[in-house]
Amino acid sequence: MTLHQLEIFDAVADQTSITAAARKIKISQPSVSKQLRLLERECGLKLYIKSGRGIRITEEGHLLKLAAKPILKQMEDLRNSLVLRVADAKATMLKIGGTPSPGAFFLPGIIKELVELHPKIHPILRTGYPETIEKMVLNGEVDIAVTTILPDHPQLVAEAINSERIVAVVSAKHPLANQRRLSEADLMKAPFVMTTGGRIAEEIKKIGLRLNVVVWCESVDLKKAAVQAGLGIGLFYHGSAEAGLKQGYFKPIEMLWLKDINIARFVIYRKSTGLSPNMLSFLSILRHHSKDSFIRPGRSAVQC
Repeated sequence: MTLHQLEIFDAVADQTSITAAARKIKISQPSVSKQLRLLERECGLKLYIKSGRGIRITEEGHLLKLAAKPILKQMEDLRNSLVLRVADAKATMLKIGGTPSPGAFFLPGIIKELVELHPKIHPILRTGYPETIEKMVLNGEVDIAVTTILPDHPQLVAEAINSERIVAVVSAKHPLANQRRLSEADLMKAPFVMTTGGRIAEEIKKIGLRLNVVVWCESVDLKKAAVQAGLGIGLFYHGSAEAGLKQGYFKPIEMLWLKDINIARFVIYRKSTGLSPNMLSFLSILRHHSKDSFIRPGRSAVQC
């Protein structure tokens, strides 16, 4: 005897018709009849008899219906309670995605402001490279995301929110740390530490610069370690190098051509998904910050 069988029998007893009950509970008539036979076999009782085009519940059937009523009510209450709990959890949860730089150095501050303004919102932050983040948004793994690539997928909405400049830094112990600015000749000879496949390397290539790269690193963390060890100059998003500059183990080196590069950030979400109150709150904070930190006049934004 299963709860499913009891629910079917309850519907049949209410409708006094197998056909009508099947329509009501959206199960095929043969399936309803099969479950009723199994229930009768399990109970060892005749629960109903055919009567014209419908059925008539036997005395034993009425006793079973009466005994099953509190059980079915309890199950219905449990289902409703679970639905409400799930809905409540979804209402208070916001799944946010971010590419490495905004995910590490921009979004934490935005999320802090979000939870201070809306304590009931519980954000979940996930990070990944731009292609991965785009897939997460499309698959519903995250509700909204900040990326450094403008997506061209027809199901995604993208809005430019701000940009981030690139800075050149070197270890405070490196001989170049005393040179605030490099001449063009010095630039061609200076050792650089770069990230393989990084967006910054792509932009350097686009503007036609050939740097003397002495070390290629797989990640930004490895590049930071290599620069701090004195292997050469590192090019970073400003947010990524900010802590090192404040603490003094990185020293900035001025390179005039870097002022012409800004990496644009975009907030993205699915067209098919309406903006929930939580998403709107998050967007509002992003837009507020974009007023002060978006692309300055005279500088170009790079979608990378």
